[in-house]
Amino acid sequence: MIFVTGGTGTVGSALLSKLRQRGARVRALAHSADGRAMIERAQGEAVPGDLDRPESLQTAMAGCDRMFLLSRAHLDQPAREIAAIDAARRAGVKHVVALSIMGADANSTAVFARWHAEIDDHLVRSGLDYTILRPAGFMQTHLWPVRTVRSQGRWFGMSGDGAAGFIDADDVAAVAAEVLTSPGHEGSLYELTGPAATSMPEAAAVLSDVIGRPVTYVDLPAEEFRARLTGGGIPDFVADAVVNLYQVIRAGHAATVTNSVQEVLGRPARSYREFAETHKTAFRTM
Repeated sequence: MIFVTGGTGTVGSALLSKLRQRGARVRALAHSADGRAMIERAQGEAVPGDLDRPESLQTAMAGCDRMFLLSRAHLDQPAREIAAIDAARRAGVKHVVALSIMGADANSTAVFARWHAEIDDHLVRSGLDYTILRPAGFMQTHLWPVRTVRSQGRWFGMSGDGAAGFIDADDVAAVAAEVLTSPGHEGSLYELTGPAATSMPEAAAVLSDVIGRPVTYVDLPAEEFRARLTGGGIPDFVADAVVNLYQVIRAGHAATVTNSVQEVLGRPARSYREFAETHKTAFRTM
């Protein structure tokens, strides 16, 4: 039995679908009636639990031998995930597959990278079998500016010509499903990227071609870009982290490309054009 946290998010929902296709038995944490319904539609067993109450997780995990660990960005994210790892050990879980982040490092200037380094280190020292997945930025974050692309044909950012190895979140879910259902991945750390590093101007050019009308990338000062994020409802600490990440990209420090998706799945990671083709209707005017 596989226990899944974060099963209703972008990666988690795709993972549930892929685990169902593989015939795996899955139990997933549900925080709401809508979340429970989503999990049950994927033929998973929905159970209540709260990352702020580790004892509830231990109960929810009973009888599970593997866990996929993912939680949304939160100021208490390291403490929450560390507590979940400890609960998994007490519940008898043998193997934890954790979603981390590319560049996780205790000395990083990026807060998310420091947080995940702390979580990853605790997992490695936990005594459990582990696999750590460290994806680059998700292509799905490029769906955030869909409104301005539709209404103005403009895409606002702050990464300049810096490129990053953006990956389709569906590929991350596919790797997680493979790791959770096949042996030989214990003790492994996979850095996951798309097949090429892509800059925002290059992404806008691909999107223009796919949707059949011009999309112009507009580079903004950090302060203005951050204001757009918070004005759209993104919490301050997340906006700060995104700005920091884009500064890293702008400086040319995120252009790493790996072959890990090919190594695990036996096929290449999806290209940015394939991602744009899949989501092109979201960018077209209504």
